[in-house]
Amino acid sequence: MNLYKIDISPLSLFRDYPSSYTLFGAISWGYYLLFGEEKLKILLENFANNNPSFLISSILPREDNQYFFPKPNLRAEREKDSDIDYKRLKKIQYISLDILKMILDNQIKTELELNKILNKIQPKEISLTAKDSIPHASIDRLYNTTEGAGGLFFEEIVALEEGFILIAVKDKETKKELQAIFNLLEDIGIGGNRSVGYGRVIFGKFEPFKEIDIYFSKKTDKILTLSPIIPEKNTYDLSDSYYDYFTFRGAIDNNYNFKDVDIWKDKVIYLKEGSTLKIKNQKETYGQFYLAKNLNGKKIFQYGLAFPLFIQGGT
Repeated sequence: MNLYKIDISPLSLFRDYPSSYTLFGAISWGYYLLFGEEKLKILLENFANNNPSFLISSILPREDNQYFFPKPNLRAEREKDSDIDYKRLKKIQYISLDILKMILDNQIKTELELNKILNKIQPKEISLTAKDSIPHASIDRLYNTTEGAGGLFFEEIVALEEGFILIAVKDKETKKELQAIFNLLEDIGIGGNRSVGYGRVIFGKFEPFKEIDIYFSKKTDKILTLSPIIPEKNTYDLSDSYYDYFTFRGAIDNNYNFKDVDIWKDKVIYLKEGSTLKIKNQKETYGQFYLAKNLNGKKIFQYGLAFPLFIQGGT
């Protein structure tokens, strides 16, 4: 696969942070709208058969020409009588490319070593999102006012800073299809509440990212994932893996206009971006493309594949 980065400039608010599975869902409906249902079925079947045509990261922050990555989970280690401000460093969610490369080159192996570096050369916290709540008025349809069944309620929203994604593409045809889809997504948006203007972005060009290309292509027995991953069984040595997790239950997109059905997918467990995982059994891809629902003969999947960067130099 060929590795590219794509800059992203947000133009509106978002209902939720657009993770890799949100982006994959948007791309899937882009295939459906531009190339038809059969093309979408082929795409999903290839993913389900462990033959993905692309891998995608979550949206990550950038400031001008500086790119930032999830702070990795590393082996915990502390030292007594240290002047390190652990409370401040714990709030840092993203690290610079230079620090990332030190980790991927196996020069930084523990949380303590990382904190010492952050204390010296990355004094400020980098943010990607800010959350807030905005008021809405619900209208009583009988009286056409906020009285009765109407009222005031608040909706949580997400504001997104300038960012980028990484995408690994299998061939030139797939790249061409994805470029057309990203052009479409600029018009229709990504994520929830698109009908009221949420999820609007501008995508940049597909550009090589030579600084980290080797860490994607040169495989080892330890990965750092840049996307949430649905872990599969018997693949990881959990005694030498470091991760945070969350549970997620997504709703089915309404593009198919399902009616009178349970719209909720199965609940899944994700390992967060920044998880470092020791591999027991090496594979072409890591994580699961999970069958989360089967409605009226239509298979509904949940994207949970890793976007892996391989830590060099062994254990």
